[in-house]
Amino acid sequence: MARPDQVDSQVPRGKAAFHTLLPVAAFLFDQPFPPAGKVIIALTVLAMAVSVVGGPRWSLFGRLFQQVIRPAMRLGPGTIEAAAPHRFAEAVGAVFLLAATGAFLLEVAWLGWALSLIVAALAALNWLAGFCVGCQMYVLLRRLSARAPRGV
Repeated sequence: MARPDQVDSQVPRGKAAFHTLLPVAAFLFDQPFPPAGKVIIALTVLAMAVSVVGGPRWSLFGRLFQQVIRPAMRLGPGTIEAAAPHRFAEAVGAVFLLAATGAFLLEVAWLGWALSLIVAALAALNWLAGFCVGCQMYVLLRRLSARAPRGV
């Protein structure tokens, strides 16, 4: 069992599947049923924000992966990794989807869908290829902040 500051590497990838499929489904579903896709985006950002703030214990997508998908697909445990980069990546995705929701409310649908599909594309990269762009951003920001000169 991982410590609270650690995570099984398969769980963030499993969550990335939800972060990929839900925005894409929302986009496709919104075409014939206009408000439905936007509601899916708003609910997805809510679930992501609760996961970021509350941690793994409150992660709806993490629990679905661990309790439903993992047993159904008979997936074993992954490697243990630091949780912070994955949490940062999910926070970035949540901010993008929150901005998308705001764009939808302001009736700038093209921007909302662009932001939503950027999240889907980056999450797909994590889910399918194991490359987490948000995690790499986290590492880069940590390195830059460590090198930054301190106050005068």
